[in-house]
Amino acid sequence: MLIESYELEITISTHDVEDFEYEVIAYLETDIREVLPYLNATLSRGVYSPGRTTLAWRKDGHNIGFWPNRIAAEGLESRQEATKIIESLVALVNQTWERRDEIEPDATQHERRQPLELFRLLPQTNCKRCGEPTCFAFALKLAAGQSESEGCAPLYKEQGYAEQRAQVEALLARKWPTL
Repeated sequence: MLIESYELEITISTHDVEDFEYEVIAYLETDIREVLPYLNATLSRGVYSPGRTTLAWRKDGHNIGFWPNRIAAEGLESRQEATKIIESLVALVNQTWERRDEIEPDATQHERRQPLELFRLLPQTNCKRCGEPTCFAFALKLAAGQSESEGCAPLYKEQGYAEQRAQVEALLARKWPTL
């Protein structure tokens, strides 16, 4: 087990005075820089900066950051959610560390998926079946990790989109671990 203990700090976010949200930081007693390339290899849509030794990730609308000495998350609704997400992130780090012999570490810097790149592959019907008003709005959420490609009904349920579906899936090939 890499992370055995940490000190938790939960605060009210000052980023947006209109929205009441919590932020959480787990200050680690263990340096986790060695696990970051393994996380980078397994987290979809993470942005790794090897020079700064940081990994930024967005999951379920939460901005998450990994540094050598801390893990942070923001956009949380309650103290209970803050505690739960840190526990799951610590478990993710520990599980990744335990599986490091099975994972090829990736020390390259990944860029965030560009919404326009995904939009060009969508059917562009603006059918709203995904819950968004336009295909571009869906592409924005898809790029940010707030939606899954399967939410686009035409792409998955209608004829003639197999090539675009394959390209979208290739762009989003690495799956998100479950928190």
